[in-house]
Amino acid sequence: MNDVERYIEAATRDNTRRSYQAAIEHFEVDWGGMLPTTSEQVARYLAHYANMLSHSTLRLRLAALGQWHVSQGFVDPTKSPLVRKVFKGIREIHPARTRQAKPLAIDELTQICGYLEQAQHSNDQLLALKATRDKALLLMGFWRGFRSDELCRMVIEHIELAPTQGMNIYLPRSKSDRTNQGREYRTPALQHLCPVQAYQEWLALSGLTVGPVFRGINRWGQMSSESLRPSSILPLMRKLMAQAGICHSHLYSSHSLRRGFASWATQHQWSLKQLMEHVGWRDAQSALRYIEVSAPFTPEQLQPSTPHAATILPPMTIVDVQLCLSRFHDKAPNERTVRLKLERFALKAFGALTTIDEHHYQLQLFSECVDADLDEVADELLDRMHSIATDHQCMLEAVIVHHESGRRWD
Repeated sequence: MNDVERYIEAATRDNTRRSYQAAIEHFEVDWGGMLPTTSEQVARYLAHYANMLSHSTLRLRLAALGQWHVSQGFVDPTKSPLVRKVFKGIREIHPARTRQAKPLAIDELTQICGYLEQAQHSNDQLLALKATRDKALLLMGFWRGFRSDELCRMVIEHIELAPTQGMNIYLPRSKSDRTNQGREYRTPALQHLCPVQAYQEWLALSGLTVGPVFRGINRWGQMSSESLRPSSILPLMRKLMAQAGICHSHLYSSHSLRRGFASWATQHQWSLKQLMEHVGWRDAQSALRYIEVSAPFTPEQLQPSTPHAATILPPMTIVDVQLCLSRFHDKAPNERTVRLKLERFALKAFGALTTIDEHHYQLQLFSECVDADLDEVADELLDRMHSIATDHQCMLEAVIVHHESGRRWD
């Protein structure tokens, strides 16, 4: 393999490559298709599996077929109007219900850790070793909101530990880091269910000083030199839940840790902006999918408010935001589309938004923004809005005015 081929292979992630290869085999072997193929054949293929496979699976199969044709120098048949029309019809006739993993609640995490702590004090060395590893893995996955692949990429050399204070974890790459720039994740020490203490206990018992943090352990208590595979995290979690007495463990997945933390943070008044920065989400819509909100009406909320309750509400800090958008050229997205993205991904990340008209908004800042320097908050908001507008090939003129003081930022 020459250098060019090596770099081309590295440009596609291993999981994507395996998924595409399986999709091509399914088209050729299971269905009996021939490559290269035509849009009519692809449409028949979709129709055949319309009520058998999910929309996301069919979309993956289309992507794999399209990529194969483009890489081989053929016209991509999946982009034809016929294929698009058939796929749209499948979504109409076979609507798919979005299925999400159940979030792991803090009480359930406490229950599992209680079971693991009992196993840690067992006379069985193998049981104690696995329990210590699993406790560190679960607590790290929950409090950092790590995915399975991120847990498996943790390397001891990339972790700076400050006992009783916290730890810095550097990940060279992750699913959300498409350009492989790497990122540091700060993990503070906690008084209860502390991931830092669990990590220290795991290193002390295992004797590890270099290499992957979480490794496989065989029946004789021997540790592998390689990290756990991401696919092994889910069965490991479900096994621990069953052993700890948590019912319906099949409803949980490795994403339950991430969803559990997102829901916990929301219940403890974290803003969307704080949550996105902590976990590493760049898209607010992705973050919102992980948040499990409580019922909007509870018995306490239905009680009439009292004058005393009104006096303890925090003071409001309101700013006016005025926007003026113009497209760079005719092919750029229309102003309404870009304005909606500005509202969703910029303004609503900083506070409660009220629309006056299409160019004028009032923004009630979140409490953490009130506590911060307003100059920094305004600069960050302007920077985010200008970045979104530029990405969508639009020019933005924005003005922020503080209600009370009349201070102005543009």
